[in-house]
Amino acid sequence: MSLSLFVQRDVGLWEQLFKVLEYTFLVVLDGEDRLLAWNPAFDHLFPDTPDLEGKAFDELLTAPEGEDPLIDKTLKGKASATRLLRSRPGNCYFRCVTLPSAEGSLICGERLNITEDEAFNALSRLTNEMAGINMKLAQKHRELKNAYREIEHISQTDSLTNLPNRRCFLEHLQGTLELAVQGGEAFSLVLFDLDHFKKINDQFGHDAGDRVLQYFAGLLKKHGRKGDLSARFGGEEFISLLPATTIEEACFFAERIREELSAQVLLDAEHQCTVSAGICGYAQRFSREELIKQADLALYIAKESGRNRVSVYSS
Repeated sequence: MSLSLFVQRDVGLWEQLFKVLEYTFLVVLDGEDRLLAWNPAFDHLFPDTPDLEGKAFDELLTAPEGEDPLIDKTLKGKASATRLLRSRPGNCYFRCVTLPSAEGSLICGERLNITEDEAFNALSRLTNEMAGINMKLAQKHRELKNAYREIEHISQTDSLTNLPNRRCFLEHLQGTLELAVQGGEAFSLVLFDLDHFKKINDQFGHDAGDRVLQYFAGLLKKHGRKGDLSARFGGEEFISLLPATTIEEACFFAERIREELSAQVLLDAEHQCTVSAGICGYAQRFSREELIKQADLALYIAKESGRNRVSVYSS
């Protein structure tokens, strides 16, 4: 977008800008080079001249001796080159340019001889403003980081059990598998499925089913070691990735969880909550999906064998 179009679209913004300019004056002259309009910066140059309207511009600012005047009659309708002007009542110098306007001309002047105190005050004000802006930016940056972490957590976490979800688990499993293929440590997978979970929901309600899921998630956290990853895999299925773990050690892990769940009264004395588990170990020739399928086949055997038991995949 051209600047002219922008000015036309947001005139109010430019009016505010002209008001706050402190060391840059803007003056509109008529065809006789008399003042029609000006910004506050120009007013401040002539505090002892109460009525500026209609004043001849060269009565207020003039070119230094030996210099050509800023307003050159031969340049009507054209922008002038940047020139130097001096205020008559004082000794302030300005770098100025004249631009043609519909009324006559527009003069823009930038003050050059700012005093040390004025420069210090302006610098202090700008420094304080920048410090405030930096503080706000730092706060927004912290808020964005916290929001990003929250979004990341939500995208990778099961909201009911607060365990990692299926997506998070599969990403982690892929990385662990790639490390193992490159010569890293082997690992084991344990796939759990709560027995007769639909009956729990049907007979005791979904709130009771949710409590069972949350309790089982707590067992996985309780018995998991640092470096293990347990996740809710979907519905009443959970899965655990156990790095540097043999099949025998994985069986011990699954049995402890199975026994503790079956010993706990979560519904009533007549209804026991149990879980079945299928286990497989790392094999270099298998993909992530194939390893999960092996654990699923072992889980199927446990279910078909009467449930509430742990089964190991065997080719």
